[in-house]
Amino acid sequence: ETIIHPDSDTEYEFHQDSNFYYLSGVCEPGFAVAYDIASDTAILFVNHVSADEAVWIGVPPSLDAYRVAHGFDQAHYTFDVEKVLNTLKPSTIYTLEYMNTEQLGASLASTINHRALLDPLHEARVFKDEFEIDVMRRANRISSDAHVTLMKETRLGMNEAEVRGRFVGLVLSKNSMYEAYGSIAARGRNAAVLHYTKNNQLLDNADEMILVDAGATFENYASDITRTWPVGPTFSPLCRDIYEIVLDMQKQVIQACGPNKQWEDMHNLANRVAAQGLLKLGILHGPIEAILDNFVVGYFMPHGIGHLIGIDTHDVGGYPTGTERVNKPGLRYLRARREMLPNMVFTVEPGLYFVDDMLNDAKSLPEVAQYIDFDKVAEYRCVGGVRIEDNIVITESGYDNLTACPKEVDELESIRAVAYKQ
Repeated sequence: ETIIHPDSDTEYEFHQDSNFYYLSGVCEPGFAVAYDIASDTAILFVNHVSADEAVWIGVPPSLDAYRVAHGFDQAHYTFDVEKVLNTLKPSTIYTLEYMNTEQLGASLASTINHRALLDPLHEARVFKDEFEIDVMRRANRISSDAHVTLMKETRLGMNEAEVRGRFVGLVLSKNSMYEAYGSIAARGRNAAVLHYTKNNQLLDNADEMILVDAGATFENYASDITRTWPVGPTFSPLCRDIYEIVLDMQKQVIQACGPNKQWEDMHNLANRVAAQGLLKLGILHGPIEAILDNFVVGYFMPHGIGHLIGIDTHDVGGYPTGTERVNKPGLRYLRARREMLPNMVFTVEPGLYFVDDMLNDAKSLPEVAQYIDFDKVAEYRCVGGVRIEDNIVITESGYDNLTACPKEVDELESIRAVAYKQ
């Protein structure tokens, strides 16, 4: 429903409940739906708009127009919910615990089951059908194109706010409904903040990079794309060192994705590739197996390798009932622990960051600190952070990458050259 700010007549921007949208395809406030299992009948309940209200928001379609547009068998107004459902004489009404059931009235209150629907609904949302995948591919295309435009336009002297604002304008102009999440435009050290959203700092150092984590929705389905590129026309040597490790992490993980593999193993693979790269730079030292056994990489990549994505950016179903989290650095924030199966859509988003508090914690733990060269860490601290993120569908034979956005070093530097020729 539409919600008003307290002590104001200003409405919050309406976003449809994800579970309701999945079951109904309706993206308007105040609606309800019912499905009668016994008669295989889908019923739409439409929010009634009075003549006074229509002056402000427009005259709505008819009940039958709504019914046809959304593919329902029947359509009624929401003030008739109790009357219509009583004619069905249901023994049980399955709903969700957070849904308002006042309209069911006292006559149906004893039939309500709040608990049984949520888990199977979440599991259904994990697996995308062909239509959903096509919509997500469109969301990725809109977002990928916007990222490329930003790469061509971002220049020294701009503000992070300009970068974020340009992205929003580009995706809205392509019929995206809104951002899939609060966009991140983080230059230099700001990229060490995983969910940085201030987006208000000047791009004043050509040796830094800017990390842009931004995705559009299309038909209520999300995309989630991150690219990191130099503020100047080329990567500085230090930035390039870290960027190439993260790129290698992502490419190896994506190549390894496929059906009947464990998502957690993809995170572990990313850690191994990261450890190999950090060893070559001298940031880490010692036996790689000991480094991995002590979760040292978790202090440089404190988040998981990715998550399920769909209607929600961080989509449901990552932890099936009975699956527990692993309370270890990096792994504790893994957003999914389950087998990859066809028609699941995941983000693959490795990153490496130089987060002062995390590294201070590492320094205080002898079992971790012994593998880290903190003088080398100080040398690379200026990099801030690097993340590269694509959205992939698991297929019967492997994967399909929905994201078509440049990420190779030579590709990015070629595009960045355009920004400085304008």
